[in-house]
Amino acid sequence: MTESDSSKSSGESTAKHDLSRLRIDRTARTSSARWPLLVLFLLLGSYIAWKELPTVVQNQDPEVVTARVQRHGGASNRTGVASNGYIVPRRQAALSTDIPGRLIELNVEEGSRVKQGDVVARLDSRELEASLARLRADREGAVAEQERARLAKERQETLSRSDDSSRSELDSARASAQAATARVASIAASIQEIEARIDKSTVYAPFSGVVVEKNAEVGEVVSSIGGGINARGSVATLVDFDTLEVQIELAQTTLEAARIGAPVLIYLDAYPEEGYRGRIRQIWPTANRAKATVELRAEFIDRDDRLLPQLGVRVVFVPESEANPTPPQVLVPRRALLTTEQPSVFVVRDGLLEMRTITLRDDVGDDLIEVGSGLIGGERVVLDPDQTLRAGDRVQVKRSP
Repeated sequence: MTESDSSKSSGESTAKHDLSRLRIDRTARTSSARWPLLVLFLLLGSYIAWKELPTVVQNQDPEVVTARVQRHGGASNRTGVASNGYIVPRRQAALSTDIPGRLIELNVEEGSRVKQGDVVARLDSRELEASLARLRADREGAVAEQERARLAKERQETLSRSDDSSRSELDSARASAQAATARVASIAASIQEIEARIDKSTVYAPFSGVVVEKNAEVGEVVSSIGGGINARGSVATLVDFDTLEVQIELAQTTLEAARIGAPVLIYLDAYPEEGYRGRIRQIWPTANRAKATVELRAEFIDRDDRLLPQLGVRVVFVPESEANPTPPQVLVPRRALLTTEQPSVFVVRDGLLEMRTITLRDDVGDDLIEVGSGLIGGERVVLDPDQTLRAGDRVQVKRSP
């Protein structure tokens, strides 16, 4: 074979080899190639199920039929000398301490009800307690020294009567006994001071009321008024709801209608259809020249849970003959009563059940019964409540036709 024939055969072999690379592989793929697709579908299905889970859970909430608590009577809207104002507390306190410290305990939130003497908050008092322990130990040593000085003085007094001791030794013994007594008294006073500071590290409720504002959090530094720039001045604001009254600014041109004890009807801006009986408690002894008004305070005769600080009101002055409207009548469906020892109903608020204990008065027909306390009218109560329902359960409301 010639050299040219050999080259030709080699070129044909190389061409065939290159063409074999372009051949389509039609062999069956193994099942392992499908696993990524299966995993992708599983992940997608899990995501869809997770997104739909809240709806499924929500649809499992039991359905309840509710009805609105009725309220009839009370003061009707009237015309006459009137003025706008706001509900304000006569007794309010910003709870704080006399000493600075870091807040380690806070037992209230907005809306918390506390009684007089309840512990509202505590400051870190470990340093003070360590100082107190040291002073008590010093007092024990001082008392022992006081006893030794007393015995030494008595011994010198006995010796001086028999001329076995000089006058200077007796005076020195008496001075030592007096100094020991003074040191014991000084340490006792220091102990009382530290104990008072430790007591001040606890914030107590000065009166019974409702916390309307929380001003600090655990971990923050609390100081008395005028403390550091990064210190809180108080931990909470407490209001005595029993002292809520109305602040009015009455125009000077209608001041003749105002007098101490004058009857008024008070209408909340939030519930303008119902009036509360009241009377003028105080008239400020000076006028506001810029506004041409005089400030008055009116106290409530009728009260309920709808009265809140800073609510806007309209106050109407009425004659004595019209100052006592018919008391309001609150009616609840008999079907809403629970089978409990005390009369109770389920009130639905924001989709949650709240058990409300009530007092009952007279029947009004076959379906309604008058409520003495516990409801004020306008609440939605559950009709024919199921025995499995519990306070705090989430429900779906289906109002009765």
